[in-house]
Amino acid sequence: MMANCGDSDLQVEKYIEASDSRMSYTFIKPENIENQKPKLPTLVERDLFDYSVVIKKGEPETEDSVGTLDQVVPISYSQIKTSEEGEDWYRAKYPELPEDFYGIIARYTWGQPFTKKEIKNTCKKIKKKGKEAPQGYSMVKGKFELSFD
Repeated sequence: MMANCGDSDLQVEKYIEASDSRMSYTFIKPENIENQKPKLPTLVERDLFDYSVVIKKGEPETEDSVGTLDQVVPISYSQIKTSEEGEDWYRAKYPELPEDFYGIIARYTWGQPFTKKEIKNTCKKIKKKGKEAPQGYSMVKGKFELSFD
């Protein structure tokens, strides 16, 4: 196996790993041999790879156009069938998002998206019954000013 090390603090250029440890080598620039102790690269486990699947082929390069890239999605994304699975996928992939977003994004992608009529009717029901807004909805009262600078 051959790997490049991209860390700037390491002076290791190439590392070749063999099944027999006596055949593993680290290649370093000659001027850095005395100053740098060779370090092994970090190997990534196969389970952590999420290969992509092409969902739409891009346009090929021609004389008049540079072409376009293929549209791809991760295999884990392409295996999702329900909005609940989608919610879990988004939560694992993007943990920095607010909690309310996961349900909205998953429902939009794999479930029935919100329609204007549905949102309007739900807001009416909430106002009428005085209940708390469900996940994905919020009721804001007051005077607001919106400026686009």
